[in-house]
Amino acid sequence: MQRSSHASKRNQGKATREPENTSVRFLKDIGKSFLCSLAIAPALLLVASLVAYFLEDPKIAIPPLGLLCSALTAFLGGLLAIRIHRKGALVCGFCNGALLSLVMLLASLFFRTEASGYSALLSALLHVGFLLLSVGGAFAGLPRQGQKARRRKRS
Repeated sequence: MQRSSHASKRNQGKATREPENTSVRFLKDIGKSFLCSLAIAPALLLVASLVAYFLEDPKIAIPPLGLLCSALTAFLGGLLAIRIHRKGALVCGFCNGALLSLVMLLASLFFRTEASGYSALLSALLHVGFLLLSVGGAFAGLPRQGQKARRRKRS
């Protein structure tokens, strides 16, 4: 007898919970993926600095390694965005890429002397490229047709 009353209380608690708004859930998921992207960037920069440290002339390798780290961060950020949210690859990749571009632009305003030194046109093209890489990462993170979708529990 206790089992059925306990089960009914548990089901009753679940029934009274309100479903989470999809836009709120989307913003939470994009925020999580963006924070993960920001955590990936320093790790990639650390690996790139170790690679540059062991070169004969590291000054030559610093700009390409920095661009490679930025591109990988954008791609992996898009990949994480779709893995966390699981729907809307174009929107997830675009939002993540736009946030990353915004952070890069703000950082270049505060660190003007340490900025890349590229022309304004080339810098704008790079930011568009990072945005496209983030969208490409989101599409790369979509499950394949033959794969079963993994279900995760929501609490």
